This record gives sequence, C-alpha cells and structure tokens, in this order.
Amino acid sequence: MVYIISFLTLFSLNLSAATGSPSMTVPAEVKGENLVTAVAQSVTIKEIKEKGTVIVFMSAKCPCSNSHMPVVKKLSEQHNDFQFVVVHSNSDEPIKESSDYFKKANLPFTVIQDDEAKIADQFKAFKTPHAFVISPKGKILYQGGVTDSSNAEASSKNFLAEALNQISENKPVLVAEGRTLGCVILRK
Repeated sequence: MVYIISFLTLFSLNLSAATGSPSMTVPAEVKGENLVTAVAQSVTIKEIKEKGTVIVFMSAKCPCSNSHMPVVKKLSEQHNDFQFVVVHSNSDEPIKESSDYFKKANLPFTVIQDDEAKIADQFKAFKTPHAFVISPKGKILYQGGVTDSSNAEASSKNFLAEALNQISENKPVLVAEGRTLGCVILRK
C-alpha cells in the first residue's frame, strides 16, 4: 500500500512538472552564451523587473518560431516593465547559423544559447515558440504558445499579449496556459 501511494505521489509530481504547471520550480537564473555577443551570460529571473520576466524558447529554423519573432519583439517594446529573454535550445541548429539569425533579428533583449537543452528541460519547454511569463516572486503566470496559430499573421488570439496586458492592469491572467504550436525542440 505504501509503495502504491509513493508511486502515485511521484507520478503526480512528475505529471505536474511535465505539464509545466505553475507549481513547478522556476530557476533563479538562466545561464548560457549570448548568441548575439558570444559572451557567457547569466540572466536573473526572479525579482528583476517590476512585472516579471518573459522567457520565450525560439528557433532559428522553425517557420512557426520565425513568424512569431516580430510579435515577441513588439511585445517587448510595448511591455518594457517586463524583462524579455529568448532561449535557443535546438541541438540540430548550428550555433553560427543561429547566431547570424538572431543578430539579423536585432532583438532588444538577450538571446541565450541553451547547450544540451538544460534550460528547456527545467521549464519543460517542448516546442518553439514556447513562452513563459514569470512573476518577480518566481511564479509562472502564463505558459504556452505566443498565439493560437502556427503562423502569427493568421492568428485570431494572442495569448502572450493578453497575459501581459492583464498582468500590467493588475488583473488575473484569464488563460494561464495556451496551446504550444511549432517545431519540437530537438535534444541530443
């Protein structure tokens, strides 16, 4: 009986982490090489900005991720009380190619190379783009897709924008989890 309860407890904890529920532990910082500057960098997540941190897992080759890059860039300009960070975790994308892509995108925020997908594993990120909005206290307020479409221009709902607007207005996030569409983050 004890073994069954222990198994069920472990199963439910793992299921909670696998679904990326708001109860998962958020790291205090993410570390990696900045793909734009080629300098090792550590980005603090908790207690850094007034409203929190937005982490978006992106790809240099995924069409879905690429179509959402301008949306994320615009949101970072509209919501400058949030810290934005892009994390690149795909093992099948050469660093030089990815670095060139993100330099050309001219993003106004840090792009971290996630060697061995350690950050993606911590967040249980599955596809690109996959967004997380984290409060200054380290609670996940939103996670999921940026929009409801694999092509940002064809979307009818912008989950990330709605979450950021609601947080900025000190309202609860009505949709705390949106469906993630895009390319699977390939791990080694």
